[in-house]
Amino acid sequence: MMTLDTSLFPSPSLTDVFVHIILTLITTAVWVHTYRHRSFTFLALAMFFPTLFAVLIHIYHSSLTDFVSFLLLKPQWSTFNWSICCVLLPVVTVLVCCLMNYLIGWGTLRRQNELFTSIHEHNRNLFFGWIRALGEEIGWRSYLLPGLLTHFHPIIALNISGLVWGLYHVPVMILLAYHSQSKVQHPIRTILVQCASCWISAITYGWIGMQCRYSMIPPTMIHFIWNRVNPFLLGSIYTNTPGWMNGEQWKINGEGLMGCIIYLVLAIIILVQFV
Repeated sequence: MMTLDTSLFPSPSLTDVFVHIILTLITTAVWVHTYRHRSFTFLALAMFFPTLFAVLIHIYHSSLTDFVSFLLLKPQWSTFNWSICCVLLPVVTVLVCCLMNYLIGWGTLRRQNELFTSIHEHNRNLFFGWIRALGEEIGWRSYLLPGLLTHFHPIIALNISGLVWGLYHVPVMILLAYHSQSKVQHPIRTILVQCASCWISAITYGWIGMQCRYSMIPPTMIHFIWNRVNPFLLGSIYTNTPGWMNGEQWKINGEGLMGCIIYLVLAIIILVQFV
């Protein structure tokens, strides 16, 4: 069983951990409902909420300096190596999804002369796309996950963080799946499978976070590259728009059923280590 080196991390109490979860989930739901008529780009500002509440909790406890020091001054030397791996992992994962979709007939390749812009507008600018990914990952993998690991077994901590990450996406998925312009044929299964994909994939994200001692950079690299590659090749499950491959988004997408299958294999391999 992997243990957390608490000398590297200003450990939150169990109350702090669950306050962070509750505030992030409730605020995100209220944000999406209140601004449901605004653009997806505006709604995506909710990506900063996980880090915002982590920072506010540290301000409340007068430990923000320790947290910032942890984020900026104490990454392991392996962070660079893991960052390289985290650039490759989402690319390989999405390509495997494409291959499996093609082999079993869930997806077909689009014609070369067809244009597609399924990468979300807020991720098209490389700098701002990376900053938004960072806004999530500091809160999830550099605060919540190590906080959970100070109180729970790794299997439980990884699954709690994954479930929370899945639920965090539900409000915007409900809004977009039932939006008249999206024309989603199966909104309920789309919402459920996207939530499940986040839960399952968070186990891999979290395990990598554990290997690099909760550095914010490697998980951010996965998140950032994923937000570019997955919609480009497989489309957007959020806006129901195709990418390089055609097919039902709830099935073929990396955040759909195929993504669940691929990441479930990785999750099982990871979780077996902690049994």
